[in-house]
Amino acid sequence: MSQSGTVLIAVRDGTLADSLRFSLELEGYETRFCDEHALSPILRAPCLHDTCLVLDQDVFSRVAEAGESMLPCDPCVPVILMVSQKTERLLAKARTGGVTEVLEKPILGGVLLETIRQVIENNGPSSQPMRRS
Repeated sequence: MSQSGTVLIAVRDGTLADSLRFSLELEGYETRFCDEHALSPILRAPCLHDTCLVLDQDVFSRVAEAGESMLPCDPCVPVILMVSQKTERLLAKARTGGVTEVLEKPILGGVLLETIRQVIENNGPSSQPMRRS
């Protein structure tokens, strides 16, 4: 089934970024690469409906270390964070940083695609607490 929407990809590993772009575009999503320096202006733009941000723990950590909030000015941009290991400290940072979903690597099967579809369909962070799956 072909999807629609835009996925912003902010991951440090170029191979992973290319792989994400390839698989997401096969599913019908438009993709855009961005780094931590480009995130703030993108996320502070007027509402980006049908858009979500997928980022890795490295990018999230660098943004957090810089003292910037990941929370977009416009809450209609959901954020999916991919991490190596979920810890209570990381989950707390993710909650305060505007993250909608946290996925632990390795991400197998269609979990990432399903999560992207759900958050775009919901057009922003869900009213339920961040999942701990």
